[in-house]
Amino acid sequence: MLKGRLLMDLLELRAQGHSYHEIAKLSGVSRNTVRKYLRDGAVCTAKPPRKPRGSKLDPYKEIVAGYVEDGLISAPAILNRIGPMGYTGKETTIRNYVKSIKPDVPTGAKATVRYESKP
Repeated sequence: MLKGRLLMDLLELRAQGHSYHEIAKLSGVSRNTVRKYLRDGAVCTAKPPRKPRGSKLDPYKEIVAGYVEDGLISAPAILNRIGPMGYTGKETTIRNYVKSIKPDVPTGAKATVRYESKP
């Protein structure tokens, strides 16, 4: 695959009116390669977008989201609950998903309330 300066040189030579044969001689690249990159403006540097891949967690995302809404955000605990349902993935997959959907706790809110008892 041609990249960078060599590809730019091919384009410049073609713009100057050189034939594929002349460009191949000047650049030291095969004539077929020159033709491949220059024919019909086929020079494309952007790759086509990939199709999104599935996850082992996809069938269980609604169940995990329900657990997170109920306040359960521990990945090992969620794994223990969905493992018997047939989930075969790893704890890290659950942890990453929970991190992406869990609600943010305000920074000023305290996690616990202090309780004082009388002596």
